[in-house]
Amino acid sequence: MCNYKEQDREMTQWWQSSLARYIQSQEQQWLKYQQAKLHGFFQLQLGGQMLILPTSLRPCYQALMGSSGQFYAQSEQLPFKSDSVDVMLLQHVVEFSRQPHQLLREADRVLNEDGTMVILCFNPFSVWGLRRLFSWQDSLPWRGQFFSRQRLKDWLSLLDFDVVEARSIIYCPPWQNERWIKRGGFLERWGRRLWPYLGGVTAIVAKKRTFLVTPLQSRWQNRKLFPRPQLVNPSATRKEH
Repeated sequence: MCNYKEQDREMTQWWQSSLARYIQSQEQQWLKYQQAKLHGFFQLQLGGQMLILPTSLRPCYQALMGSSGQFYAQSEQLPFKSDSVDVMLLQHVVEFSRQPHQLLREADRVLNEDGTMVILCFNPFSVWGLRRLFSWQDSLPWRGQFFSRQRLKDWLSLLDFDVVEARSIIYCPPWQNERWIKRGGFLERWGRRLWPYLGGVTAIVAKKRTFLVTPLQSRWQNRKLFPRPQLVNPSATRKEH
């Protein structure tokens, strides 16, 4: 049996927990404020157990790729044509991928020329990162590899993406108790003001660059080595003879 299918089952169980549901609700709320940056007909979400892409005012098709979605495949080998996706959301799939570089390259391949990529990844420089360091790292989500905001931006720059939004969200500690999670709601307001870079999740919106190449016509290509005969003036010596 494929390892990625076994990991999908574990991720499915983890998304049912109170902490995962809280993460999903906070990320969905943040995506609503990014609605103006997400436009296009085909919008695809990788990861998660429910579609959290914001509803668009224009006609579009939104799909979820996962065990509970419309498509099910390995993230490093997307079953889509090149330049066929307008918006792609990577919801906590980069840190759990065995080949994160290949995952980003594959996402770049299927995005069209003006496509938008959204990355949601756990932040190592946060309380969540400390929790991962002091855990056995044998359970989700602590088994994943958390990447810093700068590293993600560097990878996107190598793929010719322009980062238009990069910030940290979710300042509530990773409590498993639902009651404590609800009581820690005030930490979201304090975190955005006092320690804005120490949120548990890094949220990035990047646009794919489009390089328009205009062919320049060289002047010497239209010139002929010898002028046309009808344009050649007769020599003065011939006139005299």
